Amino acid sequence: MSRAWHFPPALAVFALLASCAVLLGACRDKEGASPIGQAAGPPGLSEGSIASGGRQRTYRLYVPASLDPRRPAPLVVALHGGLGTPAQFAANSSFDAAAEAHAFIVVYPAGVGRTWNGGACCGQAARQSVDDVAFIAALIDHLSARYRIDPNRVFATGHSNGGIMAFRLACELADRVAAVAPVAASLEVDSCSPSRPVAVLAIHGDADLNHPLEGGAGPNSIAGVPFNSLAASMESLRRANGCSATPEVRREGAITTTTWKNCREGGHTEQKVIAGASHAWPGGDPRTAGPGGTPSPVLDATTAIWAFFAEHGR
Repeated sequence: MSRAWHFPPALAVFALLASCAVLLGACRDKEGASPIGQAAGPPGLSEGSIASGGRQRTYRLYVPASLDPRRPAPLVVALHGGLGTPAQFAANSSFDAAAEAHAFIVVYPAGVGRTWNGGACCGQAARQSVDDVAFIAALIDHLSARYRIDPNRVFATGHSNGGIMAFRLACELADRVAAVAPVAASLEVDSCSPSRPVAVLAIHGDADLNHPLEGGAGPNSIAGVPFNSLAASMESLRRANGCSATPEVRREGAITTTTWKNCREGGHTEQKVIAGASHAWPGGDPRTAGPGGTPSPVLDATTAIWAFFAEHGR
């Protein structure tokens, strides 16, 4: 999440999520007991860790049974919100189910102090200048060495502070990430000069009181500091991707989609604003949404994001 930090759900919910048997009925040994290398191996849920920046960084991994072992698999890096966790974000977003339905691998890294250094935000990670860009790059390398991952279909999404981190990856990890989809977030680095275009889909509610669409400090923001607006964030990405300045705007019910045209190849740039939507992950499980408001039923963000990623590999 952004500085509008997301609290984890009640301890009782986490006790439930902690059981692999409850969530998926399948676990693997810590740190992935069965390396894959040439082909996708045994499916299921696992946890692992890698060294990065002098720290041992952890992650939650889901490998679906639906993978075709003859083909390299897409990888989605799913970044939890501030003060959230990999398990909470997995439960809230249902990316495991999407991975099973569409045959991609999903990894949920854990932020330092449950936060991400997205630039000007957030919390412990930003205060300690944690190099989370290097961590995500190392994690992609680590998983690519163990699983048959398609390097042209590596994607990143995140909620709030995790979305801020996804925006940063578009600017600073363009050689590894083909597309990003930040939700309820903003770009919080001073400049964005990616080495190559990165497709961007940003999703935001216009009633977000934690991270306002127009920027500034929302009344429900715990950090109480101003964010950049979504408009300013998308203008930076629009310029970075070489898109035309005048967008196409389409309204369908409560959703307004803005698309910038004539971008450099691979740089499709788009935003969806949901009227009346709060800070919560749209379409997410309200039991694990945290205090950001009630999830909007108008759009299932997970479904929309995977459809976008499926279209915008390299």
